Formats: sequence, structure tokens, C-alpha cells
Amino acid sequence: MHIRRMIFQDIPAGVRLSEQAGWNQLPQDWARQFELEPEGCFVAEDGGQVIGTACACVFDDVAWVNLVLVDEMYRKKGIGTRLMLQVMKFLEDRDVRSVRLDATPLGQPIYEKLGFVEDYRLIRFHGVLSTQNACGAGIRAAEDRDLPGLYQLDLRITGTPRAKLLAHMAPRIVERDGEVIAYAGCRPGRSAWHIGPCMGDLQACFRILSAIHYFIPEEPAIMDVPKQNDHRFSWHRGVGLEPQRELIRMTYGRSVQEQLDEHWCCFGPEKG
Repeated sequence: MHIRRMIFQDIPAGVRLSEQAGWNQLPQDWARQFELEPEGCFVAEDGGQVIGTACACVFDDVAWVNLVLVDEMYRKKGIGTRLMLQVMKFLEDRDVRSVRLDATPLGQPIYEKLGFVEDYRLIRFHGVLSTQNACGAGIRAAEDRDLPGLYQLDLRITGTPRAKLLAHMAPRIVERDGEVIAYAGCRPGRSAWHIGPCMGDLQACFRILSAIHYFIPEEPAIMDVPKQNDHRFSWHRGVGLEPQRELIRMTYGRSVQEQLDEHWCCFGPEKG
């Protein structure tokens, strides 16, 4: 078994591993990660077969680790840890000060052994969206002229310069006096639409999400909500989504200051 950098032709093998694990990624999610950070994607290979993956996406001095997967026939052999160490070495060479990820409760002890500490919990909501009446007034798709304001809003809330990620989205926005005050996006997945990220003014976010609802009527959907916002941000419960499980947001190195009072749901475990 050896570890090497991923190449584009490895993407179908990655898709196979994420499907085996029951994850929601589509081939385009793997392709986006590879396009954003090709040097930060690694595979474990045995006899010419890809048996594990681990990737990182660098946003200046903050990075997100994602797509850490090991074939079920090769688990509990230390392969995931070796892949993580390879990713961490890559990030160390890039002088990344904050390394972040969203862990399952099962994976949390593994990451703690590597030096990651818990920041806060997320609740994943899942269900089939119910029909609702909503007004889409004042909501529109982001245009090129909106992108600088959108990037600044996201940076202020997440503490992470994610412009290269947001450029891959087609978010809906609300603006006030020419300033973007909220945005939200959604994307298809293998088993459910993923709603998020959603950031900004609370009432504006309610409006955008109610409009997004019309793009995925009566189809399964998921969203990851910071646990402390669960009761304050009730949109998910109002449209038929119920708690499914918890995720643990963790950081290695310098902590990242987020404005969680404006952070309503996440892009997902891949990029925060």
C-alpha cells in the first residue's frame, strides 16, 4: 500500500468510496474539490486499486480537510490516519495556521489523537420538504457585480476567505441599500439536495430559503445547522426537516472566529 497524489482519473474511485460509505457527494463534488486544490488531494493505493482518499482545500491560512474515506475491506489498518498525516504535511508546507473539519462522533476520537479540538456541534436535518407559501420579493440570483460584497459578507461571518469556493456557486441574495445582507445556496446530491450555505441577516435568510424551496419541491433535502441556532432558526422544522445526527466541527492550530449569530447553515462537511 502506498500514498500518492490524486489525479483526475481517480475521481470515479473516490465516488465509489463515498457511495460505499453512504455519503451524498456526486461526481461534480469530487471534480470541484480537485479543481480547487489538485495538489491537496491524496489517495491510498493497493495493487493498483484506490482504497482510500483524503483531501484539503486551502483558503489562505485556513484549510478544510474533507473526503477522508477508506474502503470498508481495508478499515482499522491505520490507512485513514496515514492519509490524514499526508494531508497535514501538505498543509504544514503551505504554512496553514488553522486546519478544520466536520467529524462524525465515530471519527472524533481519531481526530483528537491528531490534535484537533472541538469548536461546536452541528445538527444535520433531513426530510422531504413540504409545500409552503412564500414570497420571493427582493430575492435574486447573484451577479458578477455582487460578488465582492458577497465575499466580504461570508468572510466576516466565517472568518475564512472562501471566494474561490463561492465562485463555484449560484447563490440567491438579498441586498439593502446596495449592500448584500444575506445569501443562500443549494446543490443536488446523490441521495438528497444539500441546502446551504446560508449566511447573513436572519429575516433575509428566511426569505431566501423559502424561495430556494421552490427549486427542490417535495424532494429529500439535508442541511447542517450550528446547534446553538437550532431553536432560534426554525425554518428547517417549518418545512418538514427533522434532526438526523450530529457533526462535530473541529480545528487544529489557531482557532477561527466565526459570527455564529449570522451562520444559519453550512456548505457542508467538505468546506465548512
